[in-house]
Parts: sequence; structure tokens; C-alpha cells
Amino acid sequence: MTVRRCRRLLIAVALAAWGTGADRPTTTSAAAPVPPRPSPGCAATTIETGRRLERTIEIDGTRRYILDVPEGARPQEPVPLLFDFHGFGHSGGGVWNVSRFKDMATREPFITVYPDGSTVHLLGRDGAGWDVFTTDDNRDLRFVSGLLDQLERTYCIDLARVYATGFSNGAFLSYRLACTQANRFAAVAPVGGGEVSLPCAPPRAVPVLIYHARNDEMVAVERARAARDAWVTRNQCREPAEKRGRNSFSVADDSGEKRVASAFSGGGGLAPTPAVSRCERYTGCRDGADVEYCEGDFGHHWPVEATERIWAFFRAHPMSQTVPSPVSTPANGGWAGRGPDRR
Repeated sequence: MTVRRCRRLLIAVALAAWGTGADRPTTTSAAAPVPPRPSPGCAATTIETGRRLERTIEIDGTRRYILDVPEGARPQEPVPLLFDFHGFGHSGGGVWNVSRFKDMATREPFITVYPDGSTVHLLGRDGAGWDVFTTDDNRDLRFVSGLLDQLERTYCIDLARVYATGFSNGAFLSYRLACTQANRFAAVAPVGGGEVSLPCAPPRAVPVLIYHARNDEMVAVERARAARDAWVTRNQCREPAEKRGRNSFSVADDSGEKRVASAFSGGGGLAPTPAVSRCERYTGCRDGADVEYCEGDFGHHWPVEATERIWAFFRAHPMSQTVPSPVSTPANGGWAGRGPDRR
């Protein structure tokens, strides 16, 4: 039997096993290896690659998004998927240049999606953004879930490694996804945002990495600190915070290997100088769902060091155990996360 036929057989077996129940995964200890969990799209023998694929999808009207699918992403080989949400008044195309995950994706293949928001009213004006002040019948939660459904069908996605990050208004949405779609997103990393006063009772502990500037002029740092404290409580973290120096720290990835996340250089709209951040890590959390909090003096910008640190955190926190998919309730945005067996 050829290597290709063996690979196809393994994927078919995994897909069959995945489709027999209504469970979705929960987080795992960072030290525990987690095998890839292939999506239905892993049955395809060809995929479209490209560094800036502009696409639309019909969900409550026409919604736009950009896909970054590096050449390293191959058919029938599950890869991680990252959602990167822009801030208010911006676009997926803008954050594609700013956060620079596209540069990292050439080192280790993963697919990134940069969705466009729809019109919301913030800061006294209308602009492109995300509805984060409602949970019941939320159009953006439907958009994200429906887009994730489509990408899982089209590409070979590792369902144990789907992540979300975002800046400013996009960070607020990342927090909402941790609360409402924790059965689909392994971990989140909000940058320069906060939480709103809405119910948050995810069915599992969610690893969270928070980046915020103490001199942020748009979103007060107290909101980020409150979010940190809330997730430490939700995740039942028992160990006190470990304080880390400004631009490096070691983190165990999901194979147990120690990696170092260091400052990530780059321009294109990032904060003009390397951020001077100090990070705290709260451990001993339920299901290994660590909470990390990084604070520095970089204003309301995406700090240059954040990109690589966020990806190191994501690599360390895939999902493994299973929990039932949530039912549609006001607490989860009126939108039940759908597993592949429910398509």
C-alpha cells in the first residue's frame, strides 16, 4: 500500500469516528501531545493556495473575507486555522498587513482568515466592525460560525487547532467567541480590547492570552485587567502568576518541546518600536487552560512582539477532550456551534 493510500485511509477512519457523535473537543494540558483532528475537507485531493485570496459568503447578506493559504498547506494534511479580526473602522485587508501572521505561515503552514466586519455604531459614528454588545441573535457570531463551517469543508483543517485573535473591536469579538463558541475555538488572544458585561459560561476552560497597553488611550487598561481576572476565575487557575521579562519567555508546545517566543520584527503599521511588555502566566488551571497577560507601553497599537508570542501560545494549547456541543441560548449568542456531524 502506497504512502498516499495509507494517509487517505487514516483520514477516512478519523472522519468516520468524528462523525459518530455530537461532541466537540476541549482544551488539553500544554505538555500532552494531541494528534491532528481532520475536518471533512481533508477528503479533497486538491486545494487552492494563495497569499491573499479575496472571497465572499452569503450569511445574513454578502460578507467578505481574505484567506491566506501558504504553499505549505497541502491536501489531506490537516493544518491549523487562525481567525484574525480587525479593529473598528478597518478591514481584513488592513489587518492582513498589520499582524503579520502571513509571514509566520511561511515557516510552519497554517491558514489564516481575515474577515471583514459589517456596519456598527461605535465612538459616535458608523464604521466597519463587530457587534459585541449583544448575544441573542448575533449576526457576527453567525457569520464566524458559518464561515468556519465552510472552511472546514473546503480545506483540510485540524479541528483541534482552530484559534482566534483580534485587535481593539476585534479583540472584543475574540472574547465573545471564547464565551460562546468554546467548543470550536481552542484558544483566543485578544489585543487592545476588553470584555462587555454579558453572560460568559463556556462549556470548557479556554486558554486566553491578553495583550494590552497600560497607556492605551482608547480602551482603558483596567478593562483588560478585569478580563484577565475573570478568565483566571473561569479557568479555575490555582497557581499564582509567574512574571516574565519583557521580550522572551519559554513555553511548552503540545509536543512538550520548549520553544522561545521572542520579539517579532516587522513594519507595515505595527507599533513603531518594540513593545516593552511584562507578562504574567497563571497556571494550574482546569484542563491546562493557562491564562497569560502581557502589558506594556505601546499605546493603542498592535505590538511587534505579539505575533510570535501569540502563535507560540496557540501551539501550546490545542483541544483534545470532548464536551457536548452547546445548545442555542442567550448566553452563547443564540447560536449553537455545529460539529461536522451536524452539517
